[in-house]
Amino acid sequence: MKEFIKSNKITYNLMSFTAFKALLIFSLLLEAPRSYNDIIEYFEQHDYINEKISIDTARVYINSLKMAGCVIEKTNRASGSKFVLVSHPFELEIPPEQIKVFSKVYKTVSKNISIDELIMLENFLRKLCKNIKNPEFKQVLEKISPLTGFDIKLLEDLLLCCRKKNQITIEYNSPHSGIKSMEIICDKLDFENNKLYLYGTSIDYEQATYLQVARIIKIIDIKLIKDKNITPKEIRALYTVNANSQELQLKDNERIISINNNQTLIEAISSNRFALKQRILSFGSACKVLDPTDLRNEIIETLKKMRAGYQL
Repeated sequence: MKEFIKSNKITYNLMSFTAFKALLIFSLLLEAPRSYNDIIEYFEQHDYINEKISIDTARVYINSLKMAGCVIEKTNRASGSKFVLVSHPFELEIPPEQIKVFSKVYKTVSKNISIDELIMLENFLRKLCKNIKNPEFKQVLEKISPLTGFDIKLLEDLLLCCRKKNQITIEYNSPHSGIKSMEIICDKLDFENNKLYLYGTSIDYEQATYLQVARIIKIIDIKLIKDKNITPKEIRALYTVNANSQELQLKDNERIISINNNQTLIEAISSNRFALKQRILSFGSACKVLDPTDLRNEIIETLKKMRAGYQL
């Protein structure tokens, strides 16, 4: 302790290196199967170890873990002769009552945090699942998590592109035209009707757009310099909704103009015509578009087609 206080550094005299190296190997095997070469290379590059160990020494540490209760198996040569941590005595076990509490808390928390915080939480819980004995915890997480089925690395990359407002090319599985490449200037990731969307500006159509993240296969390219600065044309719409203003959950682009009895007049400004139409249609028969006329006519034609579809 005196040595640490004096130098503020970890040295050979301040730790049991046998135990430390065994714990390092345990940590490596928790992440993925490792070969002797993987372990030796890691020790050579480690800040505190910084030395080359022999295969025999590595075997001693692995055997120490086995004696501590870890079940470690070795794959065949064709699979790389890697050590696999099958189980260990340090796994957690969460009672069913606590899993129920976790479920309730997670549902509340996930609705009230930002996307980047949600990704951090998801990363933590996915790692935690690997160290919990009862599989019910993982099953509950997969059932309630809004990020179930998503590639977290892809989400992290998209989020970074949104922060930097990058122009990117993505491979997208369109419900209408199949797999294709698309260019978009990223703006934000956000949920709409329990689905995660990438919002931005389409390079091809030069207008605001949003894409289901679940349909994004991968990022093909990130451009260092944008091709051009696009300012999408905005639409100003006026519509009434038969609902109390306190019952309405307004979007960022909406504001209340007036309230007459139970009828609320709303002004919306949007650069995405499709998103605006979807928003208006979401109110059903409780909504009536007043302006602009062309948008009002589009909504009427859409409703006619929907009605005709049900009359078949």
